[in-house]
Amino acid sequence: MRVAAAQYCASNDILQNQDTIVRLISQASSQSVSLICFPECANLIAKNKKELQEKAEPADNSDTLKRIKTLAQKYKIIISLGSLLLRQSDSKKILNRSFLVDINGECIATYDKIHMFDANVGDGKIYRESEDFQAGEKIITQKSSIAHIGLSICYDVRFPQMYRKMAQAGAEIILIPAAFTAKTGKAHWHVLQRARAIETGSFIIAAAQSGTHADRRQTYGHALIVNPWGEIIAEAPTPESELVLADIDLNEVGIARNAIGAWKSE
Repeated sequence: MRVAAAQYCASNDILQNQDTIVRLISQASSQSVSLICFPECANLIAKNKKELQEKAEPADNSDTLKRIKTLAQKYKIIISLGSLLLRQSDSKKILNRSFLVDINGECIATYDKIHMFDANVGDGKIYRESEDFQAGEKIITQKSSIAHIGLSICYDVRFPQMYRKMAQAGAEIILIPAAFTAKTGKAHWHVLQRARAIETGSFIIAAAQSGTHADRRQTYGHALIVNPWGEIIAEAPTPESELVLADIDLNEVGIARNAIGAWKSE
C-alpha cells in the first residue's frame, strides 16, 4: 500500500491553499497512492489574530472540506486533512480540526486538537494557542478500508500517553500533521516522530508545513513517514519538496508489537 505525506507553505489565501491541495491530490493519485495526508493548518495560516477570525472557514460549511470530499470520491483515495482552521457561530474560539475522508467522499472521522501550543521557544514569537483555539477532549481512532488510523495534530506529539491509547485501541497508522516551528523542529522533530513509532509499534505519517508564512513564523518541514521499528522510510529532501511517498506493509505492525510489548502497558 502506498501512502503520501504532503508538505507546503500555507499562505493566508484559502483559495490558493485549496489549489495546492487539489494539485497534490491529483499528483498522488497518478502515483497510485491509497492515503494522502496534509499538514496542520492546511487551509490557512493568517498574518494575525484579526485576520484569523475573518478568514477561518465556517465550521458547518467549509468549502475546503467540500472540495476534498469530491476529490476523494473522484480519485478513490483516502484523504487526511491534517487540520482546518474553522470559525464557530457560537464561540470566538477557532477550531483546529482534522478530517479523515474515505474513498466515497464521506467524512468518517474528525478530531479536534487536544494539546494547545503555549510556548516561548526563543524564535522571536510567543505562542498562546489556548487564547484563540478551542481544545478538543477526545482521542480518536477510526477503521478505514485500508487500515485502522489514529488522528493527532502537531503539539500532541509531546504527550506519549495519548499515542499509547491509540495503539491499544488498534491504530496501525498514526497521523501527526504539523506546523512545527523551525527552532523546535531542528532539535525535536525527528526524535519525537521516531519515538512515537517505537513506543506504539505503528506507522507514523507526519505531513508538514515548510517555509515562512504570512505571520512571519518559520516552519520546519521535513515531512516524514516512519515504520513501526522507528526507522524513517521517507523524508522530504528539501524545503520545497511537496510529496513524500512510501510503500508500507501493515504486517510490520504486528511484527513490531509482538517483538516489544511495551505499548500494552499503562
